[in-house]
Amino acid sequence: MSGERRLALSNLGKAPVVLAVLFAAVLPIVIAAVALLQVDRGAMSPVVMLAIQGLIALLSLGMVLPMWRREATFDGERLRVKATFYSRQAPLSDFALDQARVVDLREHTEFKPLIKTNGVGMPGLLAGHFRLRDGRKAFCLVSDASKVLALPHADGRIWLLGLEHPQAVLDILRRSQG
Repeated sequence: MSGERRLALSNLGKAPVVLAVLFAAVLPIVIAAVALLQVDRGAMSPVVMLAIQGLIALLSLGMVLPMWRREATFDGERLRVKATFYSRQAPLSDFALDQARVVDLREHTEFKPLIKTNGVGMPGLLAGHFRLRDGRKAFCLVSDASKVLALPHADGRIWLLGLEHPQAVLDILRRSQG
């Protein structure tokens, strides 16, 4: 296999998109309305109001834009994953592909991320580092809990990747390792 192959990730569902719109659009509008009322009353200067709005806009973009930084690639030797603020890469030889499997997190609750240790967790998107229900560590990029590839890594972590075709990806990885 030559070149880097992008692995098709599951699409973001409605929930994270709605949260993004609320956080990036509605919240700044509400804050602007409150700030304008304060300016009209003379309780706040227009300069302070503009500074607050600029800060809110930057914070909103800083929280929302990374949601679309989602990518998984495989070049025949290394698996690379970008999950919002988090990235990991590892050689294929670091994975126990004989123990890897496709799971539905709703049915296989032992793989369900329970505690966010350093990640983004919201309805419809899990990205970053989590602890699973059974206590193991996991690196996650999951937007559809029904189609997840669970890849045990040599460091004891499990990579959980929400893919459009997880079994096909597992087959590709196994063929590349063999």
